[in-house]
Amino acid sequence: MDSKKIRALLTIAESKSITSAAEKLGYTQPGLTNMMNSLEAEMGLELLVRGKSGAKLSPYALELLPLFNRFIEADDELMSSAERIIEKYKYSLRIGAYSSVARSWLPAMLSSYKDSNIKTETELTVTGIRSLYSNVREGQLDCAIVSLQDELIKELEWIPLHSDELLAVIPEDATFDLDAFPVEMFDGVEFLMPTGGFDMDILPALNGGGHQSRAILRYTNLDDAAIISMVSHNLGYTILSELVVQGIAENVRLLKLSPSTFRKLGIIIAPGWESDVNLRNFVSCAREAIDKLYS
Repeated sequence: MDSKKIRALLTIAESKSITSAAEKLGYTQPGLTNMMNSLEAEMGLELLVRGKSGAKLSPYALELLPLFNRFIEADDELMSSAERIIEKYKYSLRIGAYSSVARSWLPAMLSSYKDSNIKTETELTVTGIRSLYSNVREGQLDCAIVSLQDELIKELEWIPLHSDELLAVIPEDATFDLDAFPVEMFDGVEFLMPTGGFDMDILPALNGGGHQSRAILRYTNLDDAAIISMVSHNLGYTILSELVVQGIAENVRLLKLSPSTFRKLGIIIAPGWESDVNLRNFVSCAREAIDKLYS
């Protein structure tokens, strides 16, 4: 039974006029009359006594009046409870990521996530390694997609997603006829170190195989595309990952490292995340998106 019809009936009883009740409710008089006729047909009872002086509740409606009032009270309580539940589960998922992850992975992850979490808003923070770890640990982010750093992972949980290979990025006209770039060949070379704490990924690669790197490190405050542009203009070499160079590696050569090196990418998240349905859904969507991307 439609509560709008019961509310309209009670408004007519209070106004003692279908015309006055229609004005209060924003209906036309014929429209409200049709609604009452429909309610009477639905219940099989005459509910209104209509006359030249107006309209009033019939004896049947008067007998049912306490139940009508309880019906409206129950409907109000139902709607209030529904609103409280909506507010309770209204959620803002705060995600952190590297710029390369935000560019290449997150669109697919969030597209899948939003399909099943339409009431959840998402907030994205793009910054460096240390800030992302710190923000998740301090509760400023719900999770972040980062590389695994043993010295920073303390008190956080790790959900692996993908092993991302690191590559040597050298000028396009560099005269190296090699399938892989030995890390020793960075010795004595101007090495452009990306910003955002990514030296934590790159320094282990420079020192791969027990080699003590003697590269000339130039720490920069440049994004990925700017670093690649610097290399293309013969201003130095660098190391970036496969994910980072996707779509922006122009006018440079990319070579695997020797020894080969990978960074582990995954989700850092606070313990107890399994109890949060929104976080569980995001983790599931993230895993599915990676499976599809690298299938």
